[in-house]
Amino acid sequence: MIDKKIIFRGKFLIKILILLIILYYLGSKLNIFEYILPLENYRNEIIIIVILILGTLIFLDISLELIKGYFEKKGELRDFPIFASVFKYITWFIAGLIAISLIYKNIGSLLMSLGIIGAALTFALQRPIMNFAGWINIILTRPFKINDRISIKDIGMGDVYKIDTMHIYLREVVLEPTGRNLIIPNAYILTNAITNYTKGSQYIWDNVRVAITYESDIEKAKKLVFEACDEVVGTTMRRLAEIWKNKPRMFAKSKIFDKPVIRMNFLERGVEIKVRYLVDAYEWADIKTKIVNKIIEKIDKEKDVEIAYPHVEIIYKNNEGMYLKKYDEDIDK
Repeated sequence: MIDKKIIFRGKFLIKILILLIILYYLGSKLNIFEYILPLENYRNEIIIIVILILGTLIFLDISLELIKGYFEKKGELRDFPIFASVFKYITWFIAGLIAISLIYKNIGSLLMSLGIIGAALTFALQRPIMNFAGWINIILTRPFKINDRISIKDIGMGDVYKIDTMHIYLREVVLEPTGRNLIIPNAYILTNAITNYTKGSQYIWDNVRVAITYESDIEKAKKLVFEACDEVVGTTMRRLAEIWKNKPRMFAKSKIFDKPVIRMNFLERGVEIKVRYLVDAYEWADIKTKIVNKIIEKIDKEKDVEIAYPHVEIIYKNNEGMYLKKYDEDIDK
């Protein structure tokens, strides 16, 4: 049985042969060779360009393999495509300058022409140039990377899944993924504030607030709120505390907490108990929901702890001189 690969190669070679015959026939009929023969006068320049192109391709192939190995060793292979793009642009730009300097004799007039052309292009292509400048800024300053969860002022929040020379692509997140994509010009990076929720560590501080009536047992309420939060995130916070105690961190002077933190405040309707905790930025909404459910379950079981809510309470004196209370549901009566 004849191998299919052999048949494919045979057909491929036949197609190449037919193409060469067609090109030769067209060349002879259209007198293309009359235009090609004078190129003999520029043989040295052509050889230089060919050698420069081949040398650049070989240099890029070797360099990119070494750079890819470096990124693999650091465990940041996802950043390689972006760095490789910048490296290719810079390398080809330098190769182009070398080719021009070797071939073009009147370098002064060339530079003047390039300056005029560059000024015209800059004026006509302001927005693409600003987007490209934003891309360079992202590459150099690294405000975020692929898979980071970020928020851009006046744009929205999302997970970065692609960065190219003109745009940033985000999977939109409003507490949870919405299924929509945000395509943002890179120029926004130069003029708008960016919040990165996962730079350095993907754990961030979040909080749940609950208002307790003044008549409630406040100490018991604090204990219930703390226990509810600790049951959900306590194990995670203690694990992170052990890791961060022996690991350099971005904010080295910040205190390490191994359990949720209670904060309190006065409100008109009661006492506000706020519990702060560390949470994975990608599990933000789910963890908050679990903590709220736990708090409600625990408070519902207690008779001396009540969640405060906005309502009207009127204290008045009746004809017998007794002080009575009337609540908002009784006012209409």
